[in-house]
Amino acid sequence: MSRLVVLKLGHGNWQQGLPIVIAQVWETEGATPMQLTGSLPSAPELAKIYQQWRSLYEAFYHPLCGHHASTRSGIEIEEEGVTHVSRAKFDQLSQQLKHQLDDWLNASSFSKVERRLRTKLSPLDEIRIIVETDDRQLRRFPWHLWSFFDDYPQAEVALSAPEYKQVSFSRLASANQVRILAVLGNSQGIDIQQDRILLEQLPYVETTFLVEPQRQALDQQLWDQQGWDIFFFAGHSTSQPDGELGEMVLNQTDSLTIAHLKNALTAAIARGLKIAIFNSCDGLGLARDMADLNIPQLVVMREPVPDRVAQEFLKQLLTAFSSGRSFYQAVREAREKLQGLEDDYPCASWLPVICQNPAEIPIDWQSLLGKASPAIDESLKPEVFTTKETGRSRSWKSLQIGLATNLLITTIVMGVRFLGALQGIELKAFDALMRQRPAEGTDPRILVVEVTQEDTNQHGYPLKDHTLATLIEKLEQHSPRAIGIDMHRHQPQGQGRAGLIAQFQKYPNLFTVCSFGSQDINRAPPEEFSEAQQISQMGFSDLVLDDQDVIRRQLLSYDPSLATSPSACSIPYSLGFQLAFRFLYTAGIQPLNVNANQEWQFGSVTFKRLSTHFGGYQNLNGLSSEVLINYRSDLPGQRVTLNQVLQGSMNRNVVKDRIVLVGITAPIGRDTLNTPYGKMAGVWIHAHMVSQMLSAVLDGRPLIWTLPQWSGWQWGDMLWVLVWSFLGSLLAWWIRSLWLLGFMNVVVVFILYQVCLAILIQGGWMPLIPSLLSLLLTSGVTKALLIDIRRQA
Repeated sequence: MSRLVVLKLGHGNWQQGLPIVIAQVWETEGATPMQLTGSLPSAPELAKIYQQWRSLYEAFYHPLCGHHASTRSGIEIEEEGVTHVSRAKFDQLSQQLKHQLDDWLNASSFSKVERRLRTKLSPLDEIRIIVETDDRQLRRFPWHLWSFFDDYPQAEVALSAPEYKQVSFSRLASANQVRILAVLGNSQGIDIQQDRILLEQLPYVETTFLVEPQRQALDQQLWDQQGWDIFFFAGHSTSQPDGELGEMVLNQTDSLTIAHLKNALTAAIARGLKIAIFNSCDGLGLARDMADLNIPQLVVMREPVPDRVAQEFLKQLLTAFSSGRSFYQAVREAREKLQGLEDDYPCASWLPVICQNPAEIPIDWQSLLGKASPAIDESLKPEVFTTKETGRSRSWKSLQIGLATNLLITTIVMGVRFLGALQGIELKAFDALMRQRPAEGTDPRILVVEVTQEDTNQHGYPLKDHTLATLIEKLEQHSPRAIGIDMHRHQPQGQGRAGLIAQFQKYPNLFTVCSFGSQDINRAPPEEFSEAQQISQMGFSDLVLDDQDVIRRQLLSYDPSLATSPSACSIPYSLGFQLAFRFLYTAGIQPLNVNANQEWQFGSVTFKRLSTHFGGYQNLNGLSSEVLINYRSDLPGQRVTLNQVLQGSMNRNVVKDRIVLVGITAPIGRDTLNTPYGKMAGVWIHAHMVSQMLSAVLDGRPLIWTLPQWSGWQWGDMLWVLVWSFLGSLLAWWIRSLWLLGFMNVVVVFILYQVCLAILIQGGWMPLIPSLLSLLLTSGVTKALLIDIRRQA
């Protein structure tokens, strides 16, 4: 966003103070501004340091600026130049001047104005700060040293006279060319041919050069009926000590003030002259005179300027301005790049200053070409190029480049994804999205009996058979739908083995576990179980670990014949599957079987097995009957402890008609695994799995799904990624400002994240990481290509 801040300094000066300082802030051109009022105290020490700095500056630069450089300070130096000591003193004064300026502007009477400005402005805004004053010393001051500009990288300062007005322009149309009148004045002691070369290299320009012209020739050209866009002067110039009058040296004998050209310049401004550039010494007097003519904007050097500095500034200014930067951004960029010369030319970056007519909207290069209204925000213009040969618009070609880049990068990203290179980061992003979902509450159909550390301290570990049998009996008294014991009981544990086995014969809704993935005999089925009991009252406890050791998938059932190694546990169904099946069977849900696609169907819900490529997964076997776990953000059931059940201190209603899972949560059980929600005991993971199945069938809670695919080709994901990639190329094509483009990319990434989160709440796993990569890569590459094409155009 473009912002305008006008600081009206009013009457007074820095020696006596400024009793009323008004700051006006415009958000959009022509809108009613916000207005703030403060004041600035007297600053005699600041005035003193400035005068010392300026005197030493002129002494230092006297031998560097040519024969016509100003020597108002009266300081004379020896032929060999300024000594090391004087350079050190100059650097010290420069730092003191900056600190004194900040101290002055941090005065309590003005700091409240700055604080309000900071709350209204963003570092991403392009900010024009116009200092409105008629005091010659305040106009000379390097306002860009204010620490405010360090925090706002797209802000630049300009000077303005207190009185100004808008000019009515009457300009004949130019054939998509910028018309420049370039005056190359007296060049004694300086090389202004480099300025000419730089102007000649500009694209889409018609430049008329006047080399050391006579006054009559310059006056005649200014009256040209077709009008000029830019007036440029290079050579020698100077201003009077009071800063009220400036003078240009045209040739070996003639010098002119702005007053000598008043009528011609007024006519040129009325016919469309928008910018004046005085790439010469000490131009504030010229700027003050030009302001009386209400020229929209100009740039001058506030002090004597070395030849090398003037050439480098012009080069950087023209490059930035003609490539699409606003005039203010171009001046700041060019000015800051002068800092690289300051080993040889100290304070070079202090010299350029803009002078602005606040009644006029700053112009840009595209507007000078006649392609757009200057009221349109520069940063929001699409990339439009014009050929030198025909002037034909190449906007469509630039858009084609964006579309081609979009398709290429999307294909590359999806190819890299297909090979599995993005699987790790996609799974982590999936976990992050899972954790961002809103709370759902517990599942009222599930109860978990935890064997805590306190329980194992009292009853030992592993639990004795008689303790487990007592627990089962107390639970069965309250009529649960099913009980799942997540403990391996292959061998007897203490007293009461017969009673425990009898419980399984007595209660067909009682289930325990074994492990098909373990060779440990202790994880085999109880020796006393018949083959029928193994099928009907057991489930495997194995959990599917991803390559990051996180439990994200639920294995419903498997074919024991496909096992990679022999196991005493050949149970085909998981514990969660057995418990959910029992609950749904007693609830009368039909069907409860495998459909024609060999996928489990419970009622109207089909648990579709994960394919080889599913979401971020790219190397699943595609054969197992497994689904992603749609974890609840809260615990999936109510919890009680072993002692609470044994002591009868729980409410019977927490057991009646529920699925009860019993498992170890004490650290000694070493049954804690990683999930998207952090570490979780195995019994709670099984509870999530049971809850997922019941909620999907009975409540319509979604299972995790992805966009459609065909034979392993995730074409739905690719179209999704292509849309976001296209948005990246569209932003790069439409937005000229790199800062704004970066900000908009951040905004779109945030929107992408929120969209993926909203869809995941409904069960959909969208390709967040591929979309993000394609969006940013397409935006960056497209912008780089467009900039390169524009420079070559």
